[in-house]
Amino acid sequence: MGCVLSNDMPPPATWSRPGLWLANAHLAHGQRSTATFDGRLDNRTGLLERLGGSPGAEASDAALAIAVYERWGVEGFAHLIGDWSLALWDESRHAVILASDYAGIRPLYYSVERGRAMWLTRLRPLVNCLEADELDDTWVAGFLVFSACPNRTPYRGVYSVPPGHAVEVTDGGARVQPFWKLPVDELIRYPDESEYEEQLRSLFREAVRCRVPTDGEYLCDLSGGFDSSTAVTMAADLFRAGEARSKPVTLSFEHEGSVDEPFYAAVARFCGCESIRLSTADHPFLTETAVGGAAPAFWQALLVQVAEVARKLGATTYMTGLPGDTVMANWWNDSSQVAGLLRDGRLGAALQQSLAWSKLLHVPIGRVLWKAVLASLPASCATARWFPKLGWHSAVQESEDSIAPAFRKHIGIGDWETLFSQDWIEARPERRNHYRALMNTLESRQLAPPEPIEHLNYVHPFAHRPLVTFMLSIPVDIACRPGEPRRLMRRAFGGLWPPELRQRRSKDQLDRVFLESLRPLARAFFQPGQPLQVVERGYIDRASLDRRIERLSMSLACNEGQLRQIILLEMWLRQREGRRRSPATIAGLV
Repeated sequence: MGCVLSNDMPPPATWSRPGLWLANAHLAHGQRSTATFDGRLDNRTGLLERLGGSPGAEASDAALAIAVYERWGVEGFAHLIGDWSLALWDESRHAVILASDYAGIRPLYYSVERGRAMWLTRLRPLVNCLEADELDDTWVAGFLVFSACPNRTPYRGVYSVPPGHAVEVTDGGARVQPFWKLPVDELIRYPDESEYEEQLRSLFREAVRCRVPTDGEYLCDLSGGFDSSTAVTMAADLFRAGEARSKPVTLSFEHEGSVDEPFYAAVARFCGCESIRLSTADHPFLTETAVGGAAPAFWQALLVQVAEVARKLGATTYMTGLPGDTVMANWWNDSSQVAGLLRDGRLGAALQQSLAWSKLLHVPIGRVLWKAVLASLPASCATARWFPKLGWHSAVQESEDSIAPAFRKHIGIGDWETLFSQDWIEARPERRNHYRALMNTLESRQLAPPEPIEHLNYVHPFAHRPLVTFMLSIPVDIACRPGEPRRLMRRAFGGLWPPELRQRRSKDQLDRVFLESLRPLARAFFQPGQPLQVVERGYIDRASLDRRIERLSMSLACNEGQLRQIILLEMWLRQREGRRRSPATIAGLV
């Protein structure tokens, strides 16, 4: 019926029943269930206490997952904190349960068709096994608009298990059900603001500790920004305290004119870490031959080199600062905070804060207040367009997208935002935007390992669920205020940082790096009159695309972010067609 393979890829343990085969390095049996488990649990002690000590302390993570399922069913998976995915066979119900942790860091792909279900932790071998070839038009639309499409892959009929959900496969088909929900009803208030700082430090220290390997080298991404730098400095502090076996080896990506270089150099010196640098000039953002494998992707040449660095070091773990911007409230425009004040009837405070946001954003105070009024309406009336764009760019975002009208009509989606979960609407008005940003990050699978490094333990301390829940439950003005993004983070972690980082206010942009890769490719691949896959398949309007390519060549506004997606998709489709037509492929050798 199906199989699951571990990212670790040693000779697998196997278990079978008629029509069913499970293969994984981590296989366990319960009273009525058998499961394979890929990943790591961070709350084993708490689980054992909750389960009453059975199974024993020596039980594997797979055995604990089975015990949780047999006690509480699918809903019990909410108790499993860590980065994991699993496949479980319930003998009593003749059902296969596929599940993924709340963040989807350990992906699990599946297909259910013609009485057969197959699932794997890697997309490419599953697609090869299924001989999947037809593209999923909804995925294409999501890719072109958002660079991702929740719970789908480029291939029709091949899906990813949604983060925080389980897929139950029976003779009747597949049913998706959630076991984790946004903590919209949780609210944490401390009498002293210093308590927020202490709790954040404690949670983050634990987040890093449980992701640092117990032996051997490990790599830490170090961009010189606050998130990656905090992960590195905390890991180094754990080593100094004797709570980790080794220091991190930092990996930084450098490019000419980078404003990050002084900061990642300062962090590496401060921590006494070995530092490795890779040049984006030598391993570009996008090249003609490095466009992704099973799915289109940027930075493939660079990630291949990361894998080589890890191999030479003997490192099996790669730690990042994702999704620090979202979790640590790096919001330059969080004016929806005013909505909460209005809802609570604090009109004076609402006017005062509106004035502060108005001055910061250089917009009339009336616009801030009107947006806040709309955002404070009941959940049944809320819509994403009433909420400001989070992040560092407060200017109006470019909207030209070149999607062919017929394709837009074929997809049948009036509001592209509905591709993503709308559960964030149930949160308090001042928190809705934060929850929406988090869910878009998780559902976009931004935390799943890119294909060239999917064999590594790809870990993100800022995605530690207790930490995320805490940050989404505290008062919003503790985390961020007008002109003070990352307010709580700066207070909590300033003592971990070198002086250079404490004083940092800038943020590097990679626009020049992107352009240096895209311009020559656009000139070579998008000549007037040259056939284009994205046009022939009906995805893109040719006239609009030609105009935008011309503006790109002259460094004029062209919604470059989405234009990158079109260029990447075109090159990936061409490479895909080239593979299909190659003699080796035709002969069945590839």
